[in-house]
Amino acid sequence: MSLERRSRQRFPLDLPLHFAVKQGRRETVQGSGTVTNIGSKGLAFHTDMALRPGLEIHAAVNWPVTLSGRCGLKIAIGGRILRCSQGEVVMSVEKYEFRTDGRPKAQKATGGA
Repeated sequence: MSLERRSRQRFPLDLPLHFAVKQGRRETVQGSGTVTNIGSKGLAFHTDMALRPGLEIHAAVNWPVTLSGRCGLKIAIGGRILRCSQGEVVMSVEKYEFRTDGRPKAQKATGGA
């Protein structure tokens, strides 16, 4: 029996993620991974990069739902790395916003003209 520590529900996802980690005054490190779950206060993802808890992180995920069925959406998330273990990174969700990706999705042609 496992003990659930989260007070808020997480939702499973399998979506690509791109991130940037700010390491103090040093250059920002960029990488990618795959989201495993998301909730209102946290996001977990897998990556091949070694990351350290406490660092500021900004992540972007292409959202699987479009705006008005036509325009792609991306969610931008800012927070801190909470923990890392065996390629899984858990970050806090301190701020987020949905953004349009600026490209309308192709529409199917309808007959007649």
